[in-house]
Amino acid sequence: MANSIEVILNAAAGSQRADEMSQILKRILQGSGQSFHIAVAKGDEIHRIAQVRAAGDCKMIVAGGGDGTVCRIAQLVLPTGKLLGVLPLGTFNYFARNLRIPLDLEEAARVLLNGTPTRAPVLNLDGRLVLNNASIGIHPAVLLQRRKLYQRWGRSQLNAYLSVFLTAFQRAPRLRVRLATDGGEVVRETPLVMACSNAYQMETFALAGLECLPAKKFALYVARMVGRATTFRLGLRAIVRQLRVGIDYESICVSDVTIEPVQRRHLRVALDGELERLESPMRIRVAPQELRVMSPREQKPG
Repeated sequence: MANSIEVILNAAAGSQRADEMSQILKRILQGSGQSFHIAVAKGDEIHRIAQVRAAGDCKMIVAGGGDGTVCRIAQLVLPTGKLLGVLPLGTFNYFARNLRIPLDLEEAARVLLNGTPTRAPVLNLDGRLVLNNASIGIHPAVLLQRRKLYQRWGRSQLNAYLSVFLTAFQRAPRLRVRLATDGGEVVRETPLVMACSNAYQMETFALAGLECLPAKKFALYVARMVGRATTFRLGLRAIVRQLRVGIDYESICVSDVTIEPVQRRHLRVALDGELERLESPMRIRVAPQELRVMSPREQKPG
């Protein structure tokens, strides 16, 4: 008989912490009366286990990890129509924050049992699921620096912010890109192109584009080149939440965009905090199917 809840935890944080988290989850789930199974895995094993669970008869598949882990598992859950549960165990957890899922493990686990299914719009990048954002230019450079710091010092928000600081002193990439949207085609020289559908990120960094989301679209950001100190200026303004629309960047509401760098066949792309190398051009659009996610119930006033 299939389990009702299948939990997949990313063990990248270390086996001891993963064991502690498993014990907490067992204690909470055992009192629910529902059958469950907890798998602890890392790397390609996460994909393999998620693939098997998605093909099974469980009602909910729970992803425990950062946005990258949640995205990998959600990619397999989406076409099945199964319910996705989220245990935010990463550095920033933007997807969970956007859905108001608690960052505390015990509270997040209780949402799996007492929450309500919510439909979350997601993006599709040439068949790949995008939960929050996809970008080329400066952001992938930051992730490359972050990867080096994580390998040497471990995962932490301090190292994540340090990677932004170190990248700020590098020369900004100059990308000449062709952008084809439902509103026409333009060519821009820019250090950064980002597609974002996460309201929490927009609000956190005081970015324009929130009006795109109710219209079933996403925000396309194109940064402006401002000389040799482009990366430093944009990074500093992003940290202090003072990026200026129309001056530091353009913001366009789109439902479909094709991004094609001139004279480049391959792109280094940041996808939900993970670094990928993809072929050009790349097409990003609103996915036709929404993701079913277990989220906290609405709090009634009074």
